[in-house]
Amino acid sequence: MFTLLCGGIFQSLKGLSGWNVLARQNEHVEWAGCTYWDLIQPSFTFMVGVAMPFAYARREALGDTWTKRLGHALLRAFNLMLIGVLLDHFGAEKVQIGFIRVLQQIAISYGLSFFFVGRGLRAPAVAAAVLLVGYQLLWMHNPWNGAGGPWAMGNENIGSAFDRWLLGRNYSGFYVGMNAIPATATMLFGVMAGVLVRRTVDGGAEDAVDRGAAKRKACAVLLGAGLAGIAAGLASSAWFPMIKRIWTPSFALYAGGWTTLMLIAFYWSIEVMGWRRWSFPLVVVGTNSIAAYVLGNSFGGWFRSASNAWIGWLKAPLGEAWLPVAQRGLFALAAWGVLYWLWRRKIFFKA
Repeated sequence: MFTLLCGGIFQSLKGLSGWNVLARQNEHVEWAGCTYWDLIQPSFTFMVGVAMPFAYARREALGDTWTKRLGHALLRAFNLMLIGVLLDHFGAEKVQIGFIRVLQQIAISYGLSFFFVGRGLRAPAVAAAVLLVGYQLLWMHNPWNGAGGPWAMGNENIGSAFDRWLLGRNYSGFYVGMNAIPATATMLFGVMAGVLVRRTVDGGAEDAVDRGAAKRKACAVLLGAGLAGIAAGLASSAWFPMIKRIWTPSFALYAGGWTTLMLIAFYWSIEVMGWRRWSFPLVVVGTNSIAAYVLGNSFGGWFRSASNAWIGWLKAPLGEAWLPVAQRGLFALAAWGVLYWLWRRKIFFKA
């Protein structure tokens, strides 16, 4: 989320000697492949999945029936969808409903994933496998593929055909709304990781030694799963390319592997080693993730435009390529300040 607030901070350095690699990681690939920026949405999706077993167990402990928990999940999915649609129309001139923004995608995946929470590891694992295999077969075997085949860049595929049927149009950049299906598998990967992590908290360990051993075991299992996901994604990409815009199964596996490793890094540092203070700036952002997302998507461009009058003089000493870096950095700090103000006053926005 903090990366999102920075708004692709190093994009302006593209082509600048010595900085091109860093700039490349701050933008999406054109079609096949994966960069750091391509992992942001899978990370959001995965971490929602991680949180679901904790939220489910809490509501169960409060005495909520399954039906009441389902109603809460569907209401939250609706609210996420609504916020995403409203953000789509920020500055727009006409109404166009879409489903490719992160919030709409998470809303769909959240509603589907709910049915596999609280059922251990096997149910979400089987569901994720069925979704990915089914999506793969559906994408490969249908009458809407063009001469270039199912993985060709363009709108000659079943995902684009579905969007034309549903909305009467295709999205720019060859994105498809149908990628919410494999994105649900990514969320289910998160659900499984959440089950493993939650067991170290509520698994019945009787003392600190047992809890420490349980946490280290969870780290080992997650490490193996993360590396396996990356390896499987890379191996399968030789036949089925990694394409985020249509969320191919190879991309789902590869991105799921990396997000699992990210989870381990934070979990090991904070929960196993007890290093907590360094994470406070991120806690401020994470506890108000909806507000952070709205700030980043609605005010980043406006801030950079408005700040030209005040910091435009830095272009000479910094250079034309580095001024946008300064502007994006200043916006991230300003947005964090707003979130810190909310955090101090215990104002938290939730879907």
